[in-house]
Amino acid sequence: MAIDDEIFEEIEDEEDIESVTFACEDCDHRWIPDDLDEMICPLCGSDNVVEL
Repeated sequence: MAIDDEIFEEIEDEEDIESVTFACEDCDHRWIPDDLDEMICPLCGSDNVVEL
């Protein structure tokens, strides 16, 4: 395994920790939620949001 492969695997592991993403089905905006985020799109205000 090369050094680049090890770094890539570490990055993948970090992304798995924060893999929760919200997506608005009306405007297709996607974001990573904060602790205070509700299921409301910050871009258009729609409540038609799904968790990916």
